[in-house]
Amino acid sequence: MNGIDCFVEGLKLIRQPGLRRYVVIPLIINVLVLSAAIFYGVNQYEAWMTYVDSSLPDFLSFLGGAVAVLGIIIGLALLLYTFTIVANIIAAPFNAILSVKVEEKITGQILTSNTSLHLVLVRSVTREISKFLYYLPRLIVLVVISLIPGLNAIAPFLWIAFGAWMMAVQYTDYAADNNEITFAELKKRLGSNTFQALLFGIPAYFLLAIPLVNLVLIPAGVAGGTKFWIEHLR
Repeated sequence: MNGIDCFVEGLKLIRQPGLRRYVVIPLIINVLVLSAAIFYGVNQYEAWMTYVDSSLPDFLSFLGGAVAVLGIIIGLALLLYTFTIVANIIAAPFNAILSVKVEEKITGQILTSNTSLHLVLVRSVTREISKFLYYLPRLIVLVVISLIPGLNAIAPFLWIAFGAWMMAVQYTDYAADNNEITFAELKKRLGSNTFQALLFGIPAYFLLAIPLVNLVLIPAGVAGGTKFWIEHLR
């Protein structure tokens, strides 16, 4: 399967008997985190725009409308990224278990490990923090590029490429971790399958922006990422 096929397969897998039970808790977590993120973003947007408007000198006041539109775009992107990162950190232990069950269902083999369940759960949260530290500096660079006249013309393409790559890293990491592959080794393997990784990440990235659909994205992404791991990275 190519990357897109793997993501579509993830959407199918989470609806299968035996796997649906592992989707419920992450889904509830997603609803709570997304609701909190939207509530915070709406409350802060007006205050942020008031600050920006007051900071513009009089001769640049005509840029207020453009700044407002740019603010909405950047704010939405940051909201979506924050939602994904926070929800994944909280739901990491449940996502790790879902990935194990998906791999076992696909391969027909029991995934064995010498690591205790307690350490696996702790390690899954630690990996989420490692991924966050990997994303953060790149995210900051993208925000800066989006604010620089001239360079911001290529910003939309960079956001899509970065978003797709982030999705691939995020959702293949659960299977890699369950198979005791380090985060550094996972990045190396993804680097050898960059095109397929981007094919997997692009639909995940765009679906993340669709209300309600994004609530099932994380478990579907975990299942699809596990399928991608089996097909391309194992």
